[in-house]
Amino acid sequence: MLRYKLAALVIALAAASIAPSQEPASLTSPLYKAQGEYTGTLLAGVADGWSAGPVGAQLIALTDQQGANARLRMVLYHGGLPGSGWNRDDRRITTEAAFQNGGANFTQGFTATLVTTVAGFQKDRANLTKGLRPSEAPSATGNVLSIRSESGQLLGKLQKTTRQSPTLGAQPPAGAIVLFDGKSADAFQKGRITKEGTLAAGCDSKQGFADHRIHLEFKTPFKPAARGQGRGNSGVYVQGRYECQVLDSFGLAGEQNECGGVYSIARPIVNACLPPQTWQSYDIMFTAAEFVNGEKTNDARMTVHLNGMLVHDDLALTHATTAHPRKEGSEAGGIYLQDHGNPVEYRNIWVVERDPMRTRNIVFLAGRRSHGYGSHEHMAGCKLLAKALDASELNIKTSVINIWPEDESILDNADVIISFADGGGGHPLLRHMDKVDALMSKGTGLVCLHYAVEVPTGDPGDNWLRWLGGYFETHWSVNPHWQAEFLNIPTHPITRGVKPFTINDEWYFHMRFPAGMQSVTPILSAIAPSSTMQRQDGPHSGNPAVRASVAKNSPQHVGWALNRPDGGRSFGFTGGHVHWNWAHDDFRKVVLNAICWCGHLPVPDDGVRSSTPNLTDLQANQDNKPGKGFRAEKVQRMLESFEKKD
Repeated sequence: MLRYKLAALVIALAAASIAPSQEPASLTSPLYKAQGEYTGTLLAGVADGWSAGPVGAQLIALTDQQGANARLRMVLYHGGLPGSGWNRDDRRITTEAAFQNGGANFTQGFTATLVTTVAGFQKDRANLTKGLRPSEAPSATGNVLSIRSESGQLLGKLQKTTRQSPTLGAQPPAGAIVLFDGKSADAFQKGRITKEGTLAAGCDSKQGFADHRIHLEFKTPFKPAARGQGRGNSGVYVQGRYECQVLDSFGLAGEQNECGGVYSIARPIVNACLPPQTWQSYDIMFTAAEFVNGEKTNDARMTVHLNGMLVHDDLALTHATTAHPRKEGSEAGGIYLQDHGNPVEYRNIWVVERDPMRTRNIVFLAGRRSHGYGSHEHMAGCKLLAKALDASELNIKTSVINIWPEDESILDNADVIISFADGGGGHPLLRHMDKVDALMSKGTGLVCLHYAVEVPTGDPGDNWLRWLGGYFETHWSVNPHWQAEFLNIPTHPITRGVKPFTINDEWYFHMRFPAGMQSVTPILSAIAPSSTMQRQDGPHSGNPAVRASVAKNSPQHVGWALNRPDGGRSFGFTGGHVHWNWAHDDFRKVVLNAICWCGHLPVPDDGVRSSTPNLTDLQANQDNKPGKGFRAEKVQRMLESFEKKD
């Protein structure tokens, strides 16, 4: 792999020339226009440990206390922008340079030149396009970041991009409590509407809440002269006790006292903060602490998405955070928006209350008859799982439906829907994507088993990424039968009571996941043996990318969990071809635990208990009849081998 030292970098900003006397903090100043995010692809790495591929950059505007001595701080991310390819463990390079005379020259081990006028861009066009194919050349009307090697070779260009939270403008679902929609601030004590029609910081909702989901949007000011906690500071105090920090933390490392952090408790999984003056969103799922006779028996917990990115996953809130207006207690509490002397604005604030004692409605959608006896037994598998849930001590009501309900209203009250069906172009949910999307937007849980994780690329694939967190993509994923060894079981509610195990199935792997596995948690992972690559390349059998992954012994994730910003939870599971495997206690427990987790039910410490089905149980409700080659004694030996596992 060639390694390069970053030698030259050029930002071309096609903006009108601005008078030097203009205030640098102005929203029309070249400094403001220079800040932001850039993405692209490099032909080679720019530092030790870097490789060719996607890269992202964030430019942060800075001045001194008097608004003079304008500077730009650049953070370059290997793999893409935070939440879109870059992970906290990946490399990043940070450097800073003065911004003067419409430009900047970075000199910390590399050189960077900033051009802010169309004339300047035209003058430097030859350097900007040298070494690039015509299709790669930047245009004079776009903001471009060009990177050169030490020898002057142009390695690639990064185009300025504007990201927007996918939950921005989210509409309150039926039954939601709207606290602020721009019409009135009466739902808040000391509520005040700004001249822009937004809600000013420094108010507390009059209504208190126990278990609930919050959606709100906020905007931090452009304050390049400020630093640290003075840079657009506020905070969202859930129940007036636990603060999700609000701050202009664009381009920072992502600490507990920065935007997305839970102050004094935990830093965010990723710094998902967007540039100042950008509307951003918090989506918070909160479970209240439990008290007995005034003593706390269980901590409050929070799952938090900032700008649609998971920043806290079921975080235990061990104490009320700094500057809380209310002490911890059993009583409900309001939403407090902290005033820290900065002009932070809020809008679109609503709450959905959650009753932890309600019965969870679990709806199984069993696919049509498929493979031969003992394979893809959708109805029989769904009924086995439903029977196990009904027999548990959990507050669950199950329904098993063939393909799709005649009366769709049964799905409106579903807490979780489970699709166990043939996928691909014939996936039964493809004919109802609008309905499924509406269910997902209100926080309904989703579980897809085996072939139900496969859909075509395009809109279906994009939807499965949003709804499920991953999917089987043809010419990328593969479907061999193999003995998967799950030796390292991660700590997660879905894995409670699950021991390491080995089992043979048609384990699809090399799924298509979001860049950087954003919001996705691997649950079952194994190293696929080289024997899985014996078939020729084809839509399901092999491709160069999966062969490279197997050759590197990369873990293949065949079971995964997704925490969605709409409050819903999802689980993808690629096993389930072999019907007899439902008799394996750990195999079955993973799926039962996942269904409960997706329904926001507390998973017991030892997992969901269920009786091990015998051969008679497994043969019930199958769509197919035994063929001449079926040998009951062979299946019985398999079931007995499950019982003898360590």
